[in-house]
Amino acid sequence: MNKKKKNNIIIKLLGGLFVIYIALFIASSSGYYESKIKDKVMVTEDKIKEFEEKVQNGEEIDITAFLNNERIDYSSTMSDLGDNITSGIESFVLDTSKFLGKIFKSLF
Repeated sequence: MNKKKKNNIIIKLLGGLFVIYIALFIASSSGYYESKIKDKVMVTEDKIKEFEEKVQNGEEIDITAFLNNERIDYSSTMSDLGDNITSGIESFVLDTSKFLGKIFKSLF
């Protein structure tokens, strides 16, 4: 690869990183993250008030009704494939190291 192409790729990479930095800076300075945290706190405060009302009224309380379990599953076929490949590599390396360990023990 000639020097001009190499410099062009580096400039594009740095430009992309700069754009990402600016986007994150704007999100941070606009208060986006703080508003997301505030929304979670408000939900928690509402659940606390609801819990206290049920305790005062003597109602039966189920703690799972007050928990916020929003777990989003981001898995896809590609991530599953990556997990399977990683697990295969891990088992191969472990088995190979055990085998080599046995060979070295028998030699010495």
